[in-house]
Amino acid sequence: MRQGFCFWGRSNSGEIARSRLKLLLVSDQAGLSLGLLDQIREDMEDVLSRYAEIDGSRVEIRLKREKEEEVLFTSFPIRKFTDKRN
Repeated sequence: MRQGFCFWGRSNSGEIARSRLKLLLVSDQAGLSLGLLDQIREDMEDVLSRYAEIDGSRVEIRLKREKEEEVLFTSFPIRKFTDKRN
């Protein structure tokens, strides 16, 4: 379960602030609210964690403009695959 402001699962406040700033810049460039991009990341992590143990401290999200659309790139480092659906 997530606690408070621990955005990427890190405990170091400097790393948390840096990650939060990166997400703020990405969301601003794409014209999205920070809350929406954060919710997308959380939803993706929740789904993936049903099938694998995710290293939340190394999750990365990137938006890139290609031609007339935004492309979402994600990286969810997986420690091991497990079936946690039950």
